[in-house]
This record gives sequence, structure tokens and C-alpha cells, in this order.
Amino acid sequence: MREEKEGLEKLKRENALLRNLLAQVKEEKTALYEQVLQTRAEWEGAFNAITDRVFVEDAQYSVIRANAAVLRDYNLSPEKLFGRKCFQVFKEREEPCPGCPVTQTLETGKPAFGEMENPRLKGSYHVRTYPVFDRMGRISEVVVEDVTETKKLEEELRESEGRFRRIVEQANDGILAVGEEERIELANKIAAEITGYPLERLVGLNFNDLFDEQNREYIKTLFAHRDPNVNLRVCSELEIVTAQREKKETEVCITTVKDRRGAMKTYAYLRDVSLTKRIENELRKANDFLRNLIENSVDGIVAADMKGKIIIFNKSAEKLLGYGSEEAIEKVHITQLYPPGVAKEIMRRLRAPEYGGVGRLEPSQITLVSKTGELIPVNTSAAIIYEEGKEIASFGIFTDLREKVKMERELRETQLQLLQSEKMASLGKLAAGVAHEINNPLGGILIFSKMLLEDMPPDDPRREDLERIGDEAARCKEIVKGLLEFARQTSYKMEPTDLNRALVQGISLLENQALFHNIRIVKNLEPNLPPITANTGQLNQVFMNIILNAAEAMDGQGTLAINTRLGPEKNTVIVEFTDTGCGIREEHMTRIFDPFFTTKEVGKGTGLGLSMSYGIVEKHRGRIWVKSKEGEGSTFTIELPVRAETEDAPV
Repeated sequence: MREEKEGLEKLKRENALLRNLLAQVKEEKTALYEQVLQTRAEWEGAFNAITDRVFVEDAQYSVIRANAAVLRDYNLSPEKLFGRKCFQVFKEREEPCPGCPVTQTLETGKPAFGEMENPRLKGSYHVRTYPVFDRMGRISEVVVEDVTETKKLEEELRESEGRFRRIVEQANDGILAVGEEERIELANKIAAEITGYPLERLVGLNFNDLFDEQNREYIKTLFAHRDPNVNLRVCSELEIVTAQREKKETEVCITTVKDRRGAMKTYAYLRDVSLTKRIENELRKANDFLRNLIENSVDGIVAADMKGKIIIFNKSAEKLLGYGSEEAIEKVHITQLYPPGVAKEIMRRLRAPEYGGVGRLEPSQITLVSKTGELIPVNTSAAIIYEEGKEIASFGIFTDLREKVKMERELRETQLQLLQSEKMASLGKLAAGVAHEINNPLGGILIFSKMLLEDMPPDDPRREDLERIGDEAARCKEIVKGLLEFARQTSYKMEPTDLNRALVQGISLLENQALFHNIRIVKNLEPNLPPITANTGQLNQVFMNIILNAAEAMDGQGTLAINTRLGPEKNTVIVEFTDTGCGIREEHMTRIFDPFFTTKEVGKGTGLGLSMSYGIVEKHRGRIWVKSKEGEGSTFTIELPVRAETEDAPV
């Protein structure tokens, strides 16, 4: 009984242990099944994520699996595809298609490739098949992959490579592809021509062998300091060393890129610039020569575009017009250099045939306007610049005529003075002869009139007539004396004289007279003037004549300015008398120094004052001239030589 009881307890324990074991196995089986389901879901997810169309057949051509791309692109449901023969689904045939890659894989056990017709795709497509073997080594399944897109990409890649090679070969620049070991992997014909290496020798050459040591260091530094995360692109002018060991100026552009595998590729583009550099140097020399020619021209040269913007303004133009070159180019319009309307007239002449031909203007005299508003006479020649028959700019060459005009004016004045001197010399000789001839009868008239007066009683009515005769004879004698002075028939002592002092003495004798009460005398006498050799009395006579004439011209009211200064050559002194009077008529200007010429009323002047002044100034080896305009006053100028240190005073 006891043994039976113990055996029962043992069975109960074993039964409980067995139930626990079964429960554990069940849990493990459930977990394994869930894991299988999860793995299958993950596999199906990955399978369906493949963009290419992929399906699996068994050894009897039945489709057992297909990814989402197959169902979508072939417009099939799982029910219409799975379990059916591929040739039935895709070709609506009852037997395998001739040349089918699946058949080839089933027969050979190897992957196969083929092009198939598919009515569902309305065209041909390419498939690749792979065998799947079971544990016994038999083909259990065949994986079918639609590689149409891949095939298309391969074709496009081949076409792209062909285009790339054609572009490389036909490029105007030399092209090199350099590998990671700095070996040239690809080169075109232009690169071979530039480097002097045959193509077969250039490919495989170390890229650095194309440069000398200095340029190798430059390229080495370039690659050492580049950012590895940024593609390099840099262009430099470098000298390459050709196969003939000659150096050649070359523009080298280096570009680095990473391919799909992450390997660094370097491309170099070569352009022979030795000829270009030589042309640039020649052009630079020519431009420098032309620039120097324009800048150093003695004539002003100005060029402007057709909108009037100044583009060239040389140094002589700066000196001529007062503008700086930069100022003229940036701020001045070409029309500002001419009086109103002149620029337009010049362009009209340039476009007309009668002034030197269309596009050219023969030398002609015009007037320019300086920065300060001064009107400058110039001689100009001009031209229009054309490009492909179109006007693009104009330029003018300007010769300053101010000195020429001044010299011509001075020459005319000198000629007038020379004529005046010759006329005065002739008149002087005539006056001397006349004076001598008149002096004798005048002396007789004076003597006999006095004798008659002495013999005549005081109350004789004829006495007044005799006194009148004596007075008129004395007046005639004074006129004769003036003629003799004019003709230099008298002599006075010449000695060192202070011009300013002589002027002050002369002015002091006149300024208190009634005629000068309403006349303001402005004296601007330069101090420390060197002495002149002169006769003070004669100079005072000249000064008093001019000052009295000025006072009468101002009708006793106005301003008389008296200035002294050194001459431009420092060997003369100049005195100027400028009045605000009525001025001198133009027709009288050439006669004012003539003897007996006067514009005063009869009895108020003899016409000898200025002619005597002219003779005195000439005797002092000086010159006298006048500038005047009717209604605007007059300026009398006297220029006298400075006394030399070794000069003896004449008598």
C-alpha cells in the first residue's frame, strides 16, 4: 500500500513537471512564431521597397512571390498573379516562351539575361534571372529581376561617356584627369600639343613632372591647405616644362571632385597663353607709348564719348583749361569747355564733308572756356572715332594761341610805335627847322614892339595894340620853344633819379589846385625801386602833362590811379596813370602823340603836350603808350630803363 502511494506521488510530480515543460515549449514556440512573423514582415517590407520589379517562380514557372513594383507596374492583383505560370500571366501562352531566361537558368543553374516582349508594358523589357537551390542542391526557385531601367541607365552612361570623350577630344583647352597617386589617367590631344608629350606617354606620367621645382611647391602647398570637404577650383598662370625641356606660359585650372566611391579625382585644364602674353606685352607697350605720347603732347588733347562724357584729358589740357584730369573725367561735360553752341557747331562740321571730310575737322581757330571762365583762343583739329561704322567717340587737339595773339598784338603796337617814332622824328626835324626860321622874326617883332612902347606916351590909344602884339609874339616864342624841346634842340643834365620821388613832387604841385578838388588820387608806389638815369624837371613835365590831361578828361571829378612797379625782366621801371574819364576815340589813338593834334577847343591847347612828353620819354631811352576805350577811361604807361651801376650820367 505504501509503495503504491509513493508511486502515485511520483507520478503526480512527473506530471506537473511535464505540464510546466509543455507550457514553456508553447511559450517558446509562440515567441518563435511571432519572431518569424516579424522577420517575414521585415523581409516583405524590404522586398516591397525595391524599386525594380522582382518576382520569384518555382521550378514549374509558377509565380510564388512578387514585390509591390510588379503588382503596381503590371496592374495585377495577388490573386491574378500568385500560383499562375509566368507565361500565362505576361504572354497569355500555355507553354514557356522561346529563349526565356527562366528556362535558361533552370537548364544551366546559372544566372541568365534576356530581352522580352510584354504586352502589359507596351514594349520590350530586360530581365535577369538567378537560381535558388534547396538542401539537396536542386533548383527550387528562380528570382526574376526586371532590369529595364538599369539597362537604360547603362546605355545612357555609355552614351554619356562617349559624349564626354568627344567633348574632351574636341575641347580647345588641354584636359588632364589625375588619379589619387598623381598619375595622369586621361589626356586629350590639345594637352599633348601643349606639353609636347605624345598621348601614350602623357597618360601615366606623374602630373608634377610637368612643372619646375618652384611650381611643384606651389601645387603641393595648394593641395596641403585645401579644405577636404570643399571641392577645389583655382586658376593660375604657371610655366610648364614641356617634353623638350622648354618652359611655356600656361594658364592652369585645377579642379578636385569626389566620385561615387568617395575617391578624390583631380582635373587640370591647360591653356597655352604664351602667344597671348606676348601679344598683351606688345599691346601694353603700344598703349604705354600712346599714353605717353598723349600725356606729354605740348597741345591739349581731349576725348569724349558720344554722350559728352570726357574719357581723355591730358596734362596740357589741364594746364590750358585749369581742370585736373580726374575732375574733368568725373564731373565735367564736354560742352562746358566751349562757349554756348560751339560744341554743337563743331560736331556739325565734323559730320559735314566741306570742313576736311566726314569725321574730320581741319585746323581752325575757336575759343575755349577755362575753369575760371576765361575765354582762351585756340587752334583746333578734331576727328570722330568709329567702330564698325558707328560713332563711339570724338577727340580734339588744342593749341594755345594766347602767346601768339599777345605777340601779334605787341607786334602791331611795336609797328605802330615804330611808325609813330619815324613820324615824330620827321616832324621833329621839321619843327626844328621851322622853330629856327620863326625865332628870328619873332625876336624882331618883340624888340621893335618894345621900342615903340618905350617911345609912345602912356595915354596913346595904340599902346594897347602894341602890348597885344608883344604878348602874342611872346606866346609864339613859347610855342617855338616847345617845338625845340620836341625836336631835342635843348639839353638838360641827366642824373640818377628816384622815380617815386619825382612823381610825388609833381603830384604835390597839382593836387591842391581847384581842378583836383573833386578828384581822388590813388598812389600805389612800389617801394625800393632801383634808380633811373633822368632829368627830374623833364620827367615832371611829362607827368604833369599826363595828370592835367586826365583831370580835364574827367571834367574835374573821378579817380586817378598812379602805380609804379618793376618791369617783368627787372631791368625797367613802369609807371601807369589810369583815369576814369571819357576815354579816347579809336580813330584818335594813332594821332595823340602828333604835334599840334588836340581835341580841345580852340585857344585851350596847343597840341604839343603829349608830343613833347613822347620826345622826352624817347630821349630817356624809354617808351610811352596808351590803352583806352571811349567812355571807359584811359591808361598811359611809361617804361624807363633802370640805371646801370657803371652808367655815366649824360649831359
